[in-house]
Amino acid sequence: MNRILTMKKTSKHNSEPLATALNYLSGRYVLPSFQRDYVWKMEQIEELFNSIYRGYPFGTMLLWRINSNGESPLLNETFYQFLFHYHEEKSNRAQNKISLLPNVDYWVVLDGQQRLTSLNIGLLGSYSKRARYQRKDNPDYPEYKLYMLISHDAENPFKFLKLSDINTVSDIFIDKAKGEKWLLVKRIFMADKARDLVRHFNLSYDEEDRVANFKDALDNLKIEFSEMTGFDYNEATKVFVKVNSGGTVLAMSDILNSIIVSTWKTEKAKEAFKDLIENVANMGFSINTNYIVKSILFLHHADVRSQIQGFEDFVVGIEKKWPDIKIAIIETFSLLKSYGLNHSTLGGYNVTLPILYYIYHRHIQNPATAASFAKDKQEIKKWLLSAILMKVFGGSSDSTLRTVRSVFTEKKDTQKLNADDMNPLYSPSASDFVILPMKQGITSFPSIEMKQALGDEWYISDGTIAKLVTETQKGDRYSLPILSLLYPDYDLTAVEYEQDHLHPMARYQQLPSGFATKENKPLYNSIVNLQLLQKTPNIQKGDKPLKDWVNEQTQGKDKKTFLDEHLIPDVLDEKDIADFFDKRKELLVEKLQNALK
Repeated sequence: MNRILTMKKTSKHNSEPLATALNYLSGRYVLPSFQRDYVWKMEQIEELFNSIYRGYPFGTMLLWRINSNGESPLLNETFYQFLFHYHEEKSNRAQNKISLLPNVDYWVVLDGQQRLTSLNIGLLGSYSKRARYQRKDNPDYPEYKLYMLISHDAENPFKFLKLSDINTVSDIFIDKAKGEKWLLVKRIFMADKARDLVRHFNLSYDEEDRVANFKDALDNLKIEFSEMTGFDYNEATKVFVKVNSGGTVLAMSDILNSIIVSTWKTEKAKEAFKDLIENVANMGFSINTNYIVKSILFLHHADVRSQIQGFEDFVVGIEKKWPDIKIAIIETFSLLKSYGLNHSTLGGYNVTLPILYYIYHRHIQNPATAASFAKDKQEIKKWLLSAILMKVFGGSSDSTLRTVRSVFTEKKDTQKLNADDMNPLYSPSASDFVILPMKQGITSFPSIEMKQALGDEWYISDGTIAKLVTETQKGDRYSLPILSLLYPDYDLTAVEYEQDHLHPMARYQQLPSGFATKENKPLYNSIVNLQLLQKTPNIQKGDKPLKDWVNEQTQGKDKKTFLDEHLIPDVLDEKDIADFFDKRKELLVEKLQNALK
């Protein structure tokens, strides 16, 4: 590639061998701040390498060629390096910035980032993915590397293998149980010739043939690209948006995020978003740029759906609002944490937006701890837990969000607005209506009004409630929301509570034989046999029979008051276990029915 000195806008088509392109990924190919994060799954990378192996077209990259001369305004922009070692939880928050060297040509990747990063990971790096069946906040993210099955033909011979499982240091893994031999893709790529691997790994003739075919495919692969020059940063952003807004590969929220990143002047949006995501992650939740963009739209835009029209003018005003928006999002998740919730128990994140709207537009400070907010805090908790259990914001929730926000705001036809009414944050071209700030008359969280606006959407049948009580297992996603509704006065922030079996699990086999069956065990582990109990008393309770524990706790106290507080029917003996379950189910269903109204 020869340096182009002219600033005249040009475009040309070219190609580079794979090895040359990968070398450029180490510093000469860079990513702009408006580029989206890496999102491909391991299965997509495996399929990409299978396509290369089969000789399928790789696709054309779109590059913007720049020169970092000493007076270039590009020196003030932020660019990032490509990932080699992807970590599902950390990589996109810890992506390395790159400092542009003076008077050096760089190629900014506008289209093709996912494929190029996947080549990097598969050929030279690794992929760390959350362990299966572990919660997202679990620190166990084992490392995987890409291997090729060389012992026999397969529809797709490429697979990421977990390093801790294969326990290999020689780049080859032999699975004797399955009769499979796997060779590290990086080793194939780095070899001068396939024959160099034969003796070292004791490859058979057929194995050598498969390795050689893949090696040839890699050596012959040309990375095709269209190269633009003479564009400034804003023009390149528009090209990026235009290229990606016509298809479904790039989510609309990613495009809007790109416009925010390229438009803000005083705030580095990408860094600000990553900092916010990290703050919220430290509280046990996992938001992303999609959530942040949707929050901005929900708080201030005429349409909660992600759309481009009118957005550039809109984000200019939003930049001034960002410090308050960031604080409100942090305060919202701090409140949710005080309810004992986390990423796993919260589920979808659209349910948080009405709470965010209320906290933001009422300028609520420290909602998790402020005494003046205590009444609202309880009302929000009940509404939130109910919405989670009813799955109100699942599926096509954009219409639900519009319905809910209409409770907070007033609509006025833009043609009828006086000039004094026009808020510069709102772009009339974006919608037939302008959404004004929250109604002045709202001084408490409008849970009743939202329920009424949602109508039939705010509904859960008696049969579903009964299933929630009898089928939800200890530690399941919905167990804490259900128990929190059943024990609404328990402060999960001030005191640590645990989900406790009333009749201890350790005594299950000692119950009457007619009850202690395999079929009844899920019921025994369900909400019907659970309570919230403070951690220390729960440790002291241990595996004591329910009758003994209740008698111990009520010595010198009113037994009925204790049983009512813990939602325990006065049927405590193990010989009456079936009767206990019938009566407690009836008690909990009634309590939950009232809570969900």
